[in-house]
Amino acid sequence: MRLQALLYGPIFGACFLTSSARGQEAATELRIRLNGIDGSPVSGALVALVDSRDSVVAEGLSTDAGVRVLRAPSGVYRVRVRRIGYLPFISNPVSLPGELSLNVESPRVVLERIVVNSKSPCGRNDRSAAALSSVWDEINKALRSSQLTTEDLSGIGRALTFRTELNNDGTIVSADSNVFSITTRRPFGAIDPVTLALDGYVLGDPESGWHYFAPDETVLLSEQFAATHCFRVVRQPDRGGQIGVSFEPVPRRDVADITGVLWVDQETSELREIVFRFVNAGVISQFEAGGFTRFRRVPSGTWIVAEWKLSVPKLSVSLVGGRQDGYTSSARPKYVAIGRLENGGGILGPSELPTRTATDSLNKKH
Repeated sequence: MRLQALLYGPIFGACFLTSSARGQEAATELRIRLNGIDGSPVSGALVALVDSRDSVVAEGLSTDAGVRVLRAPSGVYRVRVRRIGYLPFISNPVSLPGELSLNVESPRVVLERIVVNSKSPCGRNDRSAAALSSVWDEINKALRSSQLTTEDLSGIGRALTFRTELNNDGTIVSADSNVFSITTRRPFGAIDPVTLALDGYVLGDPESGWHYFAPDETVLLSEQFAATHCFRVVRQPDRGGQIGVSFEPVPRRDVADITGVLWVDQETSELREIVFRFVNAGVISQFEAGGFTRFRRVPSGTWIVAEWKLSVPKLSVSLVGGRQDGYTSSARPKYVAIGRLENGGGILGPSELPTRTATDSLNKKH
């Protein structure tokens, strides 16, 4: 008997972001230009209007010219600028509507000096864990930037998705791929974080097959993910120059979930990769099942999911039984991995052709 496994990585979908006015007040505009210390434009920065309660009223990414237009009801705000690798910059109060040129000066973040300990708080925003807070802030910037990147996809153009079935010796049983134009939509995105928190990341059973789900930026930034996972700062010998934030389900959580690490370049503070595996998933947890998500900086300096892959076992089952203490025991299933199923996708560069070569290159990276 061969068991079916259905894989669902990040699914296709656009991410449309709007800024709503408080109450019924008409929105006005503030045009913001960001300048670095040397006078060059600051691109790819998270620019937000913050009210008197420190709540974000509107947020967007600065263009390659360092410009961002934000809309909000007339009033007095401060502008908050967050850049990967730098501490946040907060402006003096500014009134809307209008124009503003900001010279953004803020200290760099230093991750190399962070000391890793064994503390594992079940809440990534625990301010008593300074190391965790520092690394997570950089991860948050990259994830939020990727989440907001909907129209800044110039120079990319196309993406690839693939599904491959392999035997244990690595030979390909079947392979299928699809190339599509990105235009102004995010090419990859997961399902609702609430659904994942309630129902889990693996659905199904040996008879009907399984559905697997991978996290995206919205999931990782969600309150539901924070509430259902514990976090700590880690380093590994095989990840030289990187520092990570590991996550695992909170104690006594019994739905199928994921555990893994978000890896950050400790020199540039840039989010590089998320690796994860499925846990609390019944028989699936007996085998290596998981995946990764990698990020890419697009031409303007913002971020997008550049590559992802899920890899799960292809199983067969037989019934085994025997005699114990003079009685015949009930037959029980025995599961054996006879291969793997891989599902993934990635951004295609201008020189990459929509052929099997592109699919193979993604498979060889992990």
